[in-house]
Amino acid sequence: MDAKDYIVNEVLRDARRFMVPIYQRQYQWGKKRLEPLWDDIVAKAEEALNGESGFMHYMGALILAPTGDANKFAITPSIQVVDGQQRLTTFMLFLAAIRDKAQELGVPDVEAVVREYLFNATKSQDTDPNARFKLTPTPSDRKLFWSIIENGQAGAKETAPTAYYLNGSLKKGSAPAALFAFEYFLERIALYTRTGASDESQVDELDGEAATPGDRIGALINALLSRMKLVVIELGEADDAQVIFETLNSQAEPLLAMDLVRNNIFHRAERQGASVETLHSELWQPFETIFWKEPAPRARPVRPRIEHFLSHALTAQTAASTSMRELYAEYRAFARPKGKERFNSVASELTALTQFVPVYKALEGQASDDHNLAWMGRKLAAWEVTTAYPPIFQIAISAAQETERRQMYEMIYSYIVRRAVCLLGAKNLNNVFQRIVGSFLKGGVTLPVLGQALLDQGGTAGRFPTDEEFRTAITGTAIYGRLNNPRLGDVLWELELASRSSKMEDLSRPEDLWVEHVMPQSWSKNWPLSTGLELPNYSSDPQVISAISRRQRLINTLGNLTLTTYGLNISLGNQSFEAKREKLKKNTLLASNQVIVASDTWAEDDIEARSAKLAEMAIVRWPRPVASSI
Repeated sequence: MDAKDYIVNEVLRDARRFMVPIYQRQYQWGKKRLEPLWDDIVAKAEEALNGESGFMHYMGALILAPTGDANKFAITPSIQVVDGQQRLTTFMLFLAAIRDKAQELGVPDVEAVVREYLFNATKSQDTDPNARFKLTPTPSDRKLFWSIIENGQAGAKETAPTAYYLNGSLKKGSAPAALFAFEYFLERIALYTRTGASDESQVDELDGEAATPGDRIGALINALLSRMKLVVIELGEADDAQVIFETLNSQAEPLLAMDLVRNNIFHRAERQGASVETLHSELWQPFETIFWKEPAPRARPVRPRIEHFLSHALTAQTAASTSMRELYAEYRAFARPKGKERFNSVASELTALTQFVPVYKALEGQASDDHNLAWMGRKLAAWEVTTAYPPIFQIAISAAQETERRQMYEMIYSYIVRRAVCLLGAKNLNNVFQRIVGSFLKGGVTLPVLGQALLDQGGTAGRFPTDEEFRTAITGTAIYGRLNNPRLGDVLWELELASRSSKMEDLSRPEDLWVEHVMPQSWSKNWPLSTGLELPNYSSDPQVISAISRRQRLINTLGNLTLTTYGLNISLGNQSFEAKREKLKKNTLLASNQVIVASDTWAEDDIEARSAKLAEMAIVRWPRPVASSI
C-alpha cells in the first residue's frame, strides 16, 4: 500500500481511466453534500482573487486498486476506484459546469484547460471507444454522466429529456443525482460569476468592487485544481481492498477541528512534563459543556460554537484571517509560527485562549456581569455581524476604562448601522474588523485608535458613511424590505429612545413590537392621492403618474414606519389615517408615535418631514468618528 497526498490537479491530469466497480453505489450526492463542497471552493476562489495563499484544503481519501493492465503497451491504463468515486464524480461534474458557463460568458481557453481533466488522449491500441473518458462510473450512471462530460447541458437534455420541464428548468425532485449536481453547479457558478455571492442570501452583502466574470471563472478552477488535496491510497496486489474500504468508512463520530487542537495541546503538554489533569480541570474544562458543541446560531459556515470561538480568538491575537475549513492547521501555525513555540508553556497558551471564553459567552447571550458587553452582544445578534467578535474580544479584555469600552462598542455599532442603512453590504466586514485588530495590536486598544481605523477603511467595501450619505439614505431609501424586521425594529427603537424627553418614563422595550407602515402599502382604497382620486387602473395623466411614483417611493422610507404591538399592528391594517390615529392615541405610549398622533394629515409632505427629523436624530444616535491626530 502506498499513501500520499496530491493536489486535485495532479490526480485528474493523470493519464489513466478511473473505473468504478460495478458493485459500487450509484452517484448519490445531493444538496446536503454539494453545498459544503461549493462553500469550500468559493472560499478558496476568494483567496485566489485576493492573492492570498491559505492552507491546502483536504477533500478526503481516494483509494485505488490495480486492474492488471497498467503495464500494457499503447493502451490507456485503468485503475479501480475502491473509495472516493462520489467526490471524484462531483469534481468532474463541477468542471463540466465551469466549461459550459465559460462558453456562455465568452471566456476564452477554459474549454481547452478543462478538457485535459475530463478526457484522456487515447492510445493506438485502445479498443474501447470510451477510453477517452477519465472516469467510467457505474453502468446505471454511465450514459448520462458521459453525455454531460461530452456535451454539457445540451447532452443532458438529449439523454434525459423527461428530467426537464417544458420551460427548460430541471425537475429537481426527481432528477438523477448526477444531473442535479451538474445543474446545481451551473446555477451557483452563474450567480457567483455575476455577483460574487456564493448563494442568494449573500447577494445583498456585496461590496460593489467586483472582479470580472472571467476572473471568477479562473478563480473557481484554481480553487478546485490547485488549492485542494486528496490523500491517494494505492493498494498493492496483496492488499484486501474491501477490508480497507470498510475500515475507512466506519461509523465513528467524525473529529471536530477543536478535538484535534485539544489532542495537539495536551500531547505537547505531556512532552513538556506539565500536569495534564491540572491543565484540563483548570483551563480546558470550560469547553466541556453542550453549549460549545451546539451550532453557532448566527455564524457561517454552520459549525459548532467552539470552532467559531477558536477562529475569533486566533484573529483577535494575530489580526490574520482564519479559515474555518483549515482550522486545525491554522491553530498549529498560530501555536508554532515558523516551527517555533509562540508560548513558553502550554499553560500560557491555554490561558491566551480561554481569556476570551467569558467574552464569547456574553456575546452569545449567556448571563454576564458586564452589562455593556451583553448590550453589544444583543446588538450584534440583531444585525447578525459575528465578524465583529475579534475586535470586541480585544476591547473586552483591555485595560481601557468601562466608559471608554462602552464608547468603543457604540462606535462599532454606529459603523454597522450606518453601512446597513446606506445599503453598503456586510460581505467584507470580516476584513475590516481584522484590520481593526491589527490597529489595536499596533497602537493599543483605545477609542482614538478605533475611530481612526474605521475612518481609514476606504471604498464601498469598508467606508464609514458620512453624515450626508446617512441623511440621504434615511430620507430617500426604501429601507423597508432591504433591512429585515429585527434590524429595522432596532433602528426604530433606538430612535424611539432618542425621541424621549428627560421627564418621560424610562420604559423598557416590549417583547412584541412590530414594524408598521403608517400609510399602508395597499393604500388605494382608503388613502386617496393629493389629487383627490383613488388609484386608477390606468392613467396617462402626467400629474397622476408623478403622484403615484412619489408615493410609492416614500411609502417604504423610514419616515412612514413606526413600532406598534403585534395586536395593534394587526388591527390597524389598511385603514384610513383618521382611524389609525384614533387607535394610536388610545393604545400607544411610544414617544415616536406622538408626532403621528398630533398630525391632522398623513401624506407625502408629512412623511418627508418626519424622515428629515429622524435623519437628524439618527446622525446623533449613530455618530461618525472625528479624525484623530494619532
